[in-house]
Amino acid sequence: MFAINRMTEYATLVMVRLATQPDHPVSATGLAAEIPLAPSTLRKLLHVMTSQGLLISRKGRNGGFLLARPASKITLVQVMEAMHDPLELIPCHDPACVCPLAHVCKPRPHWMRIQQGIRSLLENVTLTQMVSDAQESAP
Repeated sequence: MFAINRMTEYATLVMVRLATQPDHPVSATGLAAEIPLAPSTLRKLLHVMTSQGLLISRKGRNGGFLLARPASKITLVQVMEAMHDPLELIPCHDPACVCPLAHVCKPRPHWMRIQQGIRSLLENVTLTQMVSDAQESAP
């Protein structure tokens, strides 16, 4: 079953948090105080997101982590892909997959359309939208 993995969920929390104040670097310690994750998990997320070009890291007294581009230009699918979370309902979506049942698989085109629809939805959800939605639903 298609499910977003936990590391992607955590990465999304971190990215949305950084999107709330895009011009203010937040240290790993500051993030850990707000998002209760194991320090090793947070370090791994920050490393992956930085190496994938979604975050930048500033060193020094006023250093910390910032979004690498505007929140409106970072989509949920980009966060998922950065975390290597495969967006697959069925493995045969991958062109490299060789399925012995491909010649008789009538449902495949439907699964492919469903998968593309999900991907399209995720491509159209930005961090800006996630921050806005969170602020609107806050008590």
